[in-house]
Amino acid sequence: MKKLIPILFLAYACASVTSPTGGPKDETAPELEYSNPANNQKNFKGTELELTFSEPIKLKDAKEEILITPSPGKDTKFIVKKNKLIIEPQNKWQENTTYNINFRDGVQDLNEGNPAENLRIAFSTGPIIDSLIIAGRVKETFSEKAPDKITVALYQSDTFNIYNHTPTYFTKCNKEGVFSIQNLKPGTYYVYAFDDKNKNLKVDSKTERFGFKTLPIILNQNADSALVSLIAIDARPLQLMAVRHTEKTSRVRYNKGLDSVSVVSDKLIPYSYGDNTNEVIFYHNFTNTDSIKTKMFAIDSLGQTSDSTIYIKRSETKMAEERFLLKEIQETYNHQKRIYAHKLSFNKPLESILPDSIYIRYDSATKKPIAISNFTIDTIRHTIQIKTETIPIDTSSAKNKLPLALIYTTGAFISNVGDTSKQITKEIKFLKEEDTGLVTVKVETTQTHYILQLVTNDDKVVDEIKNIKEHTFKFVKAQEYKFRYIVDRNGNGKWDPGNFIMPTEPEEVYYYKSEEGKYSFPIRANWEYGPLMIKF
Repeated sequence: MKKLIPILFLAYACASVTSPTGGPKDETAPELEYSNPANNQKNFKGTELELTFSEPIKLKDAKEEILITPSPGKDTKFIVKKNKLIIEPQNKWQENTTYNINFRDGVQDLNEGNPAENLRIAFSTGPIIDSLIIAGRVKETFSEKAPDKITVALYQSDTFNIYNHTPTYFTKCNKEGVFSIQNLKPGTYYVYAFDDKNKNLKVDSKTERFGFKTLPIILNQNADSALVSLIAIDARPLQLMAVRHTEKTSRVRYNKGLDSVSVVSDKLIPYSYGDNTNEVIFYHNFTNTDSIKTKMFAIDSLGQTSDSTIYIKRSETKMAEERFLLKEIQETYNHQKRIYAHKLSFNKPLESILPDSIYIRYDSATKKPIAISNFTIDTIRHTIQIKTETIPIDTSSAKNKLPLALIYTTGAFISNVGDTSKQITKEIKFLKEEDTGLVTVKVETTQTHYILQLVTNDDKVVDEIKNIKEHTFKFVKAQEYKFRYIVDRNGNGKWDPGNFIMPTEPEEVYYYKSEEGKYSFPIRANWEYGPLMIKF
């Protein structure tokens, strides 16, 4: 029998300390054992704060997670020494002021990263601890989902500007959008919320979502029902940025998209938006080289205006010739009335349209031209919409038929420089009633003007009605839906984003929620869903 001889390998190296492996996972959060100042301590005269925990700790995003209000400065230091946290303020603590510190997930145990739970400390540098609270919720305007880690702030001065000034009191909402700002003194407060991406405690008027309340909270007791809706809109002042001249066009560029533009000129010059509404293109219909004085009055979606005088002229700069292109941007079905609408954009001004070259093809032998009265042309936005009359149900049994379609033959559209469009064939497919469902809605409201919208799960509007208290949406395609309703305060038939400077709040937008707490609901063929009971 062979023997196994154990061999001992000796390794010579510097010893290293490692965490022991195995054993149960540490799920215990660090607990605060001592703090100076103590919670709710008055007349604190120290310069720095010291907190001692039950175990060694680490910090996670301390400057974002540990919120001190009023702020002692953005360069406040957070120093960890084993199980101690020392906070050194950038600025001295103000006299006779109550401070509140919300640690959120900023303090964690060293090994597993378990955050200290519900850790808050309040202290006062004077003889009084302010104790009032403003609480509420932040919501997305056009989504039922709650936003997370949105900064919620308060201001008191009438001259405060959320784009230029930083708040004294602020916090961040949780994953449900809920927020609470504590240890406030009695007074008048305005609430606003914003997605502070650049972490400067100011609203970036171009890129950050924000919301605000125009009416103040007069705080003499706790307030717990503030609701702030976030919007994503470019709120910068409207400005003309540049004018560029070429041989054939002059392009005027603004810093943001326009809602409308009007022009007064010494000569009638055709113009339109460019690829985006922040650019206006003037098409030279003159041969001389003299400048043409032109006044432009532009308005953005917030009602902000820009009144400018420019000079249109030709230059020697040549531009590559573009092909004349049409592109589909929208199709709309009214399945109940069997009416179809098709919207196209074009990249050059239209010189003429041949109506007889645009028709409905019923089959290989039957076609019907579209009446010119059913054409809607927007020369500024470079769009054209073709709307059909009611298309009857085909009951014939002819074989080898071509499908129902809207046809634009070659040359149906002619541009201002004489080039023509290619043929477009758009098949039309109406839904059959037996393949669809119904959605019934009943409204109980004190509002005079409102908009009710049936939307898909990704918030695309399928159908809408206005100012009607009972309605059945018919020919609803089988899939998941949500229901949205908008308070149309100014009665203009559309949602308005409001304006902080005016000040007017965005119009309220809500989503239907079932008794089971669900926002979406399924529609199946031959189903009737509802009635949805809407109260607002």
